[in-house]
Amino acid sequence: MLLKPFDIGIVLCALAATASSFFLTFSGSTGSGLVNVRGEGGQWVFPLDAAESVVVSGPLGDTVVEIGGGAARITSSPCLNQTCVSAGRIHSSGQWIACLPNRVMLIIDEGGQNNDVDASAW
Repeated sequence: MLLKPFDIGIVLCALAATASSFFLTFSGSTGSGLVNVRGEGGQWVFPLDAAESVVVSGPLGDTVVEIGGGAARITSSPCLNQTCVSAGRIHSSGQWIACLPNRVMLIIDEGGQNNDVDASAW
């Protein structure tokens, strides 16, 4: 089967769309935002470039959040499945990590935007 010029054009357009979507997805700014740490005891906001370790109490116990180097992560949590710890580091606006069993959430914000997650996710 021989490719025609129109076929080659469609393939090139598809490759360009894929490359541009990859670039737009993974080219988020890093290290220039805020981390909103939310738990049952309140809400705390830290800059992403701060070197902080925050202990957030929840119904299961303490969850430890580490902020530094332009990213944030949950380093330990008393939940059974440890999905929040396995999520790794977040660094771009709109990214979030939640420890649902312990009711702790991290959200990266560019500083002024409201990146709330809807009630069905909480």
